Amino acid sequence: MSQLPLFRTTRSEPEQRSPDLVHIRKSLNRLLRIARDAQIMPWSEGEAESWEKLFPQLAASLPADEAEELTSEFKNELVRLRAAG
Repeated sequence: MSQLPLFRTTRSEPEQRSPDLVHIRKSLNRLLRIARDAQIMPWSEGEAESWEKLFPQLAASLPADEAEELTSEFKNELVRLRAAG
């Protein structure tokens, strides 16, 4: 007696969840606050480059005007911190 019929033959696609905007907003604001409060770069150059790429990607989940403002502020802080050396 075969038990094969007990198993599904097709894979169901995982349910797509919408992004948690509250969590994303908190995380981005935390990163921005760390950058604003810092006198020198608070991350290694590799980490800073990673955040520089990830920040706009995460912000893209937020409303466009909010995403643009947060991303612009973050980039400005990175410029300031890199200039501080």
